[in-house]
Amino acid sequence: MRLLFLTSRLPYPPDRGDRSRVYHFLRILSAEHEITLVTFSASESERPYLIHLQPFCKQIHVIDWPLWRSVAAVATNVWRRLPLQVLYYRSAAMAKFVDALLNTQSFDAVYVHLFRMAPYLINHKNQHRILDLTDVVSNEIDLSLPYRPFLWRWLYRFELPRIRQYEAEVAAQFEECWLIAQADQKTLTAVAPQAHSYVVPIGVKIRSDLAAATVSQPPILLFVGNMSIFHNVDAVNYLVKQIFPLVRSFMPACQLHLVGAGVSSKIRELESSPGVSVSGFVSDLDVVYRETAVFVAPMRFAAGLQTKVLDAMGAGLPVVTTSLINAGLGAIPEQDLLLADDASACAAQISRLLNDNRLREKIGQAGRNFVQLRFSWDAVAKRMHQIGQHLSTQNDL
Repeated sequence: MRLLFLTSRLPYPPDRGDRSRVYHFLRILSAEHEITLVTFSASESERPYLIHLQPFCKQIHVIDWPLWRSVAAVATNVWRRLPLQVLYYRSAAMAKFVDALLNTQSFDAVYVHLFRMAPYLINHKNQHRILDLTDVVSNEIDLSLPYRPFLWRWLYRFELPRIRQYEAEVAAQFEECWLIAQADQKTLTAVAPQAHSYVVPIGVKIRSDLAAATVSQPPILLFVGNMSIFHNVDAVNYLVKQIFPLVRSFMPACQLHLVGAGVSSKIRELESSPGVSVSGFVSDLDVVYRETAVFVAPMRFAAGLQTKVLDAMGAGLPVVTTSLINAGLGAIPEQDLLLADDASACAAQISRLLNDNRLREKIGQAGRNFVQLRFSWDAVAKRMHQIGQHLSTQNDL
């Protein structure tokens, strides 16, 4: 099939969930389909990344969209009752280009990544349009409100109704919507029962088993995540300020490593806490995983699937996370991972793993098996094959 991909960010490097999902979709689908990618680019510095996408795409079209244009788009359209992120990517140049492309070229299906890009396909009802919501953003924002600073909390309380309404409206207008987890599909169905939704999960690289047989001395805890994303910012602050001091009270030599791109000065300041180090982006996580005793992911709010958790499980690391995160994963507590929903419980679960090598090995192996069975990038190839069969049947009628 001939596929058109429409994205708000250049899907490279695959260093955060949204870019990674699109990058791997391109990689997998290019084996059997012809792909045209149309994307925004925030700066000239992203241009060298195109070489990494060219093997997967017959054509790549880039619309420059620097920050000042985004700010201007919001300022001049704020009167419209649309979510700010839709206004942020409101571009006459993109609209004109997409319209011209669809009027002059034929595509079997159009993949639109995130609802912020939905306006460019709303009026093209003769296409098979796939809206990859990934997760239900309004749900995550709602859960995050108690943890946000006052001004941001006020802004998001203003923004939340717009997002809720828009998500439901566009989900109903597209031929199908993709979500990353069944929990998000259930949430969307409640607000947009007429939406045709499908669960298309992320895949995980199953690494060789990297978990050490015994805990190294001093024992190392690990958190991995993009530090510019608010649920990760909240999680590392919660981990450093509330959980880790409890762990250090019974294991004073224990260390905590925070790894991920987008490290701000505020995150860097966490290194002033005893035993805490901030590494920033690491290109080879295998090296980090080999020295890790326990992977900790104490996100108090989020939506969809957390790639960081699945990746650690796929490497055989024992994971401690929250019930909220596991709602998206669907793992079996006490078998595939350990759960804790407050600081003392999290410290206690970490203590169990640090003091019991057999438990660490059991949880790590079960988690690895769980990920291997449930999370594969082949899911997107399977769904696209189903779409192709459906369209072929329609054309035969």
